[in-house]
Amino acid sequence: MFDQVKSIVNSHMNNSSLSDSDKINQSLRILAKVRSNQIATTIKNEYGLEVLGGPFKGMNFIEEVSEGCYVPKLLGIYESELHPLIKLIINDPPDIFINVGSAEGYYSVGLKRLLPKTEVYAFDIDINAQNKTNDLAKINNVDIFVNGEFNIEILKDFKRENIFLMCDIEGDEVNLFKKDKIQFLKNISICIELHIKDGIHNKNILPELFKDTHDVEIVWQKGKENYDVPDAIKNLEHLDLLLSAWEWRSYPTPWLIATPIN
Repeated sequence: MFDQVKSIVNSHMNNSSLSDSDKINQSLRILAKVRSNQIATTIKNEYGLEVLGGPFKGMNFIEEVSEGCYVPKLLGIYESELHPLIKLIINDPPDIFINVGSAEGYYSVGLKRLLPKTEVYAFDIDINAQNKTNDLAKINNVDIFVNGEFNIEILKDFKRENIFLMCDIEGDEVNLFKKDKIQFLKNISICIELHIKDGIHNKNILPELFKDTHDVEIVWQKGKENYDVPDAIKNLEHLDLLLSAWEWRSYPTPWLIATPIN
C-alpha cells in the first residue's frame, strides 16, 4: 500500500503540466484519503459498524460505501448542514421519500428506519450502489424500493402524495431538472446538491428554474463545529480529528432547498 501511494504522489509531483499548487493539492488529497481510511479502520475495530451520532444514530452501517467519504457517515456528522432539514422531515413525514443518486442508501435506509410509514424509493445508476443499498436495508430490517435510473415523469404516478425528493447526481442535476418538466415538481419538496457541470456551477442555473413555484434557499457547507469524536481517535494527531470530518469534496457543493409555494 505504501509503495502504491508513494508512486501516485510522485506522479503528481513530477507532472510538469500541473502548477506547484495543484501538485501539492492532488498529492495531499491522496494522502488524506489513505489516512481517512485508516481512521475508519480504527473506529470500526473499536466500535463496530453502528452509526455513532446524528439523526441516524444507531443505524447499522456497512463495511464500505459505494463512493466518497466513510468516516463522517459512521460518526453521524455527514452533511451536518442538512441535519435541520432531516429533523423537519422526521417531524413531518412525507408519504414518499425519493432519493436520486442514493449511493449506498445512507439517507434512504436512515430515514426508513425512523419513518416506517413512509414509502422510500432509492435510485442510482450504479449497480454497486444498488447492491449496497439493498444490503444496508437488509441489515436494518427495512423495506425500500431500489431502482436504477430516475426519470422526472415517474412523479406523475404519485398523484396527490406528499413527496420529498433528495438528489445528488454529481452535476447531472442540470440535465434532470428542466423547465419543461417543472409541472411534475411544483408540489414536491426538493433538496438538490449542486455541482459543476461543463465548467458552470449549477448554483447559477437551477435556483432560477424553481423561483416561480418554490421558495428557494441555498445552504452552504460551513465546516464542522463542535462535533464529537469517539475516544478511540481523540488522542490521535490533531490532523486526524480534522480528517475524521472531511467529506472528500473537491469544491463547494451547496444544496438547493426548494419548498412549494402553494
